[in-house]
Amino acid sequence: MDENKRWDFFIVHASQDASDIAKPLSDALNAKGPMSWYADYSLKAADKIGPLIDFGLARSRFGIVILSKQFLEMRWPQNELNDLAVREVGGKKVILPVWYKVGFRDVYDSSPILADRVAISTEKGLEYVVKRLWDIAKQP
Repeated sequence: MDENKRWDFFIVHASQDASDIAKPLSDALNAKGPMSWYADYSLKAADKIGPLIDFGLARSRFGIVILSKQFLEMRWPQNELNDLAVREVGGKKVILPVWYKVGFRDVYDSSPILADRVAISTEKGLEYVVKRLWDIAKQP
């Protein structure tokens, strides 16, 4: 592992959302300039997942959390979300919610704290989501 490697975004998602939103989002961000840590590109066969996810989380400026019905039902991505939440101590914005095929009520019923955050919805298309995230990445 390259200890000096850094990413703009770490993408947290449910595995069921990988091909529909997580990978296309990562590809679109990487094509624009910001580097995103995405499991398919960062994990190799036989890698131990936990340490590599911790490595990526610790070296990413922001965590894009793709909130979908699958995500809201799973435990594994919630652990990554908790790791990102710890980094927000002191008011630093780290968690960037992206709502994928969910609405306020879906998110609120699962996590009122996440529902209280301004989110980027995929309803307006992938280009809109990428533009909003790119604008955030450009900020110091």
